[in-house]
Amino acid sequence: MMSQGITLTNVPDDEKYDSTYDFDSTCVTRGGSRPGSVHPSMSRVGSIPSRGQNSVLLMDRRPMTMQSSMGLSNMRPWTSVGGSDAVSVATMSMSGNTFDPLNATSSHINSVVREKSPREIAGEQELQINKHIDETVLLKSNSKKIEALDKAKEAGKKEQLLRKYKKAHSLPRDNDLALTFATWFNLARAYEANDMMDEAIESYNFLANQRKHPLSRRLRINMGNLYYAKLDYSSAIRQYKIALDQTEKDERSVAHKIRRNIGNAYFKSGYIRDAVKSYEDAMSCAPDFQTGFNLLVCHLALGDLDSTKADFVRIVETPFKSELFDQDSNIFLSDTLCGTQSEMDGVKKCNNLDSYTKDADYFLLNAARLVAPSIDVNDWSAGYDWVRSVLQDRHESLAVQIELEQSTRWLKRKDFKTASKMLRALEKKLGETKAIACTNLSFISFLDGDVDAAAEYAEAALDIDQYNASALVNRGNCHFINKEYESAKECYLEAMGVQGDCAQAIFNLGLTNGMLKLPEEAVRSFEKIHRITPNNPSALYQIADIHDVSDNDEDAIKWFSVLTARVPTDATILARLGYLFSQNDSESQGLHYRMESFRHWPVDLGVIVSIGTWFVTKKMFEKSIFFFQQAALIDPTEIKWGLMVANAQRRIGEHQLGFKVYENLLEKFPESIECLQSISSCAKYLKKPYWKYEEKLERLQSVE
Repeated sequence: MMSQGITLTNVPDDEKYDSTYDFDSTCVTRGGSRPGSVHPSMSRVGSIPSRGQNSVLLMDRRPMTMQSSMGLSNMRPWTSVGGSDAVSVATMSMSGNTFDPLNATSSHINSVVREKSPREIAGEQELQINKHIDETVLLKSNSKKIEALDKAKEAGKKEQLLRKYKKAHSLPRDNDLALTFATWFNLARAYEANDMMDEAIESYNFLANQRKHPLSRRLRINMGNLYYAKLDYSSAIRQYKIALDQTEKDERSVAHKIRRNIGNAYFKSGYIRDAVKSYEDAMSCAPDFQTGFNLLVCHLALGDLDSTKADFVRIVETPFKSELFDQDSNIFLSDTLCGTQSEMDGVKKCNNLDSYTKDADYFLLNAARLVAPSIDVNDWSAGYDWVRSVLQDRHESLAVQIELEQSTRWLKRKDFKTASKMLRALEKKLGETKAIACTNLSFISFLDGDVDAAAEYAEAALDIDQYNASALVNRGNCHFINKEYESAKECYLEAMGVQGDCAQAIFNLGLTNGMLKLPEEAVRSFEKIHRITPNNPSALYQIADIHDVSDNDEDAIKWFSVLTARVPTDATILARLGYLFSQNDSESQGLHYRMESFRHWPVDLGVIVSIGTWFVTKKMFEKSIFFFQQAALIDPTEIKWGLMVANAQRRIGEHQLGFKVYENLLEKFPESIECLQSISSCAKYLKKPYWKYEEKLERLQSVE
């Protein structure tokens, strides 16, 4: 059975650099069979980091092997030395006519079988090397990287021994270069899989110096990729330039992608103007969407708005089927210069024109999002209008999407009137655009307090798409406001069925369960939100509050403590945590959190009074005076704060100061019976005239 040829493939697609072609280097036996193979997706050469691949098959013949011609199956029977009528022992033994219970003749026959020739031994060793290469590929595909590296090393050792054996026996060595190339390349790929970049570069460098092999020049690209992954951009640029110099004139696609890689490396190094030159050279060779997008990012980083606008127009006018895309080649998409990793992972490999169109839309949309708010600093909306006008003729769907994003930006700026106007215009369109517009209009109406209109828009959005989770949440919110909690709960559950991680639906479901007196279900909903969005303050507060209301102080303290770690300056949360500790015989911790609350919000009268009262109960009257004075400043219409200050001063022996406080209070509150009683008592203690206070006190008491 003929096995698959050794395919030398590219670096993994998730790496941030381009890739080019795959090559198949196969050693062929004399009989035409291929004794060993490497899976096409596992061994690559001459690659540019990409999300796509091209492959060119290159067939190299292995050293020919000799099939055995001396086996027992075709042995000629021996003949006797005597006359023709004599029967040899060998003949009788082979015909089975000799009685030989000790098998004496068979050992004699085996001893005369000819040993294998050096050529045959070399062929068997070559088969073992290819077998090890196959096993390396299979182990890597099964994520057994360490075992794969061991097999690759073993193949390399046997290849070296084979070369020495051939040299010692003067065997033909015409095809040794192909086997050496396949073995060392397999070893380099195994090093790469184990993140041993330096060893992989050393292996590639050895192969690159084998100038006789037609693929050695392509390895400069692989070496550049490794330096790029190591963030050694200067070395990567040097390797890419060597590969570019060795590129043939008819390899325009390869040259284009190498130039783009050089531009990427320059950009990562901070040499943006050099990156611009590389991208412009690539675009002049064969324009494509990604290179144009990278060029736009560079000009935007340099603040050249005119060039940025020109780049955007050039991207829009780029044909979907460029010279780099035909039936025999794929588009290669390397890493772009902006966007998150998750966004980059969304770019799929282009194996046909349809997927290429999707990727083109991806780059166009991101370019529009970058350009629109940057064109006019004083009027951001004008930039969106200009972008929509450029996209309108050739990319109408993208123009509509930019208009939706423009309306959303008006919403973020709380300009509901302008946003509503744009959304009502989009509402007239069909399909998904209308559904999005109706959903946003429902949201705006809900914020304006027009619950009926919000419900109507939500229903209109659901008529278009019944699996619209946002519209279901909006409809549930309308039921919630109308106190139709059961209906609201159904809407939220349906939204969660459509989108399991819909945070708004889960959070609102927790609130609804709370209104339905289902605390356990409410806690489960908020805990799910906590798992989806860890340390979400709103979810943490709701969980702690439910436990507090349910008199589950232990869990309430636990969740409020978690919340204070997330929001350490919220005075209300600190105060509640302090009260909980005080109720659970942890007065020191309770005081600590109330003091922290007072530090962050020193006008909370309840916290101030509770701290002052705590000091009074602990007979620390001197410290309580400060807090009662603060309470009197916050609420000067209440006499009791001043009385508590005076009483505390008397408790520490400052009767004269207390008497002055009573006098000041009596001026503000001349008919206060409590103040008259206190000042009369203090006057007696100080042996001051007190009868006038008692007379006034008797008069007020008689009136009552």
